[in-house]
Amino acid sequence: MSHDQRLDDRQCRVVKALDDRSPRLAGVYRSALSTLRSEPESGCEAARVSMICHCMRELMTGLPAAMADTAIPRPKPSSGSLVAKLPELLANHPDVDLGIDQDIVPVPKKVAQALASLVTTVTQEQGRNRSNAAALVTDGSDPKHPAIKQWLDAYEFFVGWAHLDRNHERDGKLPGNEELLAVIRVVEDVIDVRTTVFFENLHAVEDLLASANAANGEV
Repeated sequence: MSHDQRLDDRQCRVVKALDDRSPRLAGVYRSALSTLRSEPESGCEAARVSMICHCMRELMTGLPAAMADTAIPRPKPSSGSLVAKLPELLANHPDVDLGIDQDIVPVPKKVAQALASLVTTVTQEQGRNRSNAAALVTDGSDPKHPAIKQWLDAYEFFVGWAHLDRNHERDGKLPGNEELLAVIRVVEDVIDVRTTVFFENLHAVEDLLASANAANGEV
C-alpha cells in the first residue's frame, strides 16, 4: 500500500489494517475519505453526504466478519427479501383486508406464516447486529458496554444519512465535515484499537470512549 499524503497517521494505520484483512473494506473506507475531501458540485451536496455514509455503513457491516473472532452471519432469507414477497402473496389472496377495523383479522395460513417468518427474521437481525458489535468492539466480553451503544449509534447515523428518503427529507441541514469526521472517528478508533495489543485490555476501549465523548460529545 502506498502512503497517501492526504491521510493522517491514524487513517494510514486503519487503511493498512483493513488492507491486511479485506481490501474491499479498505476500498470503501478510502472512498468515504476521498469523497469527504472533495467539494460537492452545486446541487450535489446531499448526494455527497449519502455516498460518504453509504461507504461507512458498508464498512461497519463488513467489519465483524473481517476482524472479530466470532461473527453471526446474516439470516437467509433476509427481512428485506421477505418483505418484497408480501405484495405478491397478498395479491394471491384478494379477500384478505389487513386494514379492516376489527380486533381480530382472519388471514390464510400462508399469509400468517409469512408474517411470522418476517417477525422472527427481524428479531434475529437486530440481535445479530448487537452481538456482532459486541464481538468487534469488546471482543464479546461485555455486551452492555457503553462503547457498543456508541458504535450502534454511529451505524444508525450512517444508515439514516445514506438514504435520501430518511434524514434528508426530515431535516434540511446536512451534516458538515466536522460532524461526519467525528462519527467516522468512532469507527476508525475501534479498528485502530482492535488491531493493537492494547485491545487485550478492556480499559483501552473505556479510555477511548471517554476521550471521544469529551472531544466530540455524544454521537
